[in-house]
Amino acid sequence: GTFGRAAWVLDDIRPLRAMANGNVLSKKLELFNPPTAYQAAYQQPTGSRFGGDALFNGENKRGGAIISYYINRPSAKKKEEPKGKKNKRGKKKSNDKKSMMNQKSKVKYDSIKLEIYDGTRLIRTLKRKAPKEDGVHKMYWFMDEKGVARPSRSIRTRRGEPGGVGVKPGTYRLKMHFGDQVSESSIKVEFDPRLKMSTDAINEIYNASKAMEKDQELMAAVVKQLVESKNTANKFKTDLSKEDKKKYKDQIKASKDIVKKIDKLVAVFLGKVDRRQGITRNPEVTVNQRFFSARRYVGSRFGNLTSTER
Repeated sequence: GTFGRAAWVLDDIRPLRAMANGNVLSKKLELFNPPTAYQAAYQQPTGSRFGGDALFNGENKRGGAIISYYINRPSAKKKEEPKGKKNKRGKKKSNDKKSMMNQKSKVKYDSIKLEIYDGTRLIRTLKRKAPKEDGVHKMYWFMDEKGVARPSRSIRTRRGEPGGVGVKPGTYRLKMHFGDQVSESSIKVEFDPRLKMSTDAINEIYNASKAMEKDQELMAAVVKQLVESKNTANKFKTDLSKEDKKKYKDQIKASKDIVKKIDKLVAVFLGKVDRRQGITRNPEVTVNQRFFSARRYVGSRFGNLTSTER
């Protein structure tokens, strides 16, 4: 297309072909066969780094594996009132336990769950709210396994599982759930064809990344335990202050001292809290900095690991 006209680029025509050649529209859920997903390597392009608003740019396809699916919610029919005895006001009183159980176990079509398997091993679970409209939709898998938590200064509740180590090239089984419906397919993952990468190197990087993930999980657990202890000490301090500051003066001081000690220990992993504004950098080197620097080296290596990564 030229600047005066529009052009549509279809990144995956498979759903349209499947709908034209099969009985997809009569189903509540259909997981289409996805295209091959490539673990593409990205690099900063030469030339202008930050283009102005007037610079014409095409839009790149989103990263990750495209997973296309079709949903068609069942029509909600109005249920009849269960038969039962009438109470004194003339209203029906249901004694039917089965009817109550059926209402509790009503199938909900409000979410999409995609399970990804490496053979029989479940490696990733993606959950999304179901789209408001029926029809063909997409979700993206970034070709990674389930990860572990990162160290944090606060106790956080995650809604979904974190992403982890990138998968190795191969074929993976997809299993999608929508209400009581299940649809399966498979996806092929390949390494960037522009780069030469031996199977031995891929396995070495994968194994090293999985080993580092265990260290990350341990670090996150250590910091979490420290944060929980700090929260407990702060709660003691607050409750005793409300109760009687003079009576519990020593206990309140002890709680403050414990919090200071914990902050020093957390700083070993995450650094001191920096309240400066603008572009800043803490002078101290933390466990977290060293760990993620090493992980970036390992993850960005195109070939066997060297002494630098190790």
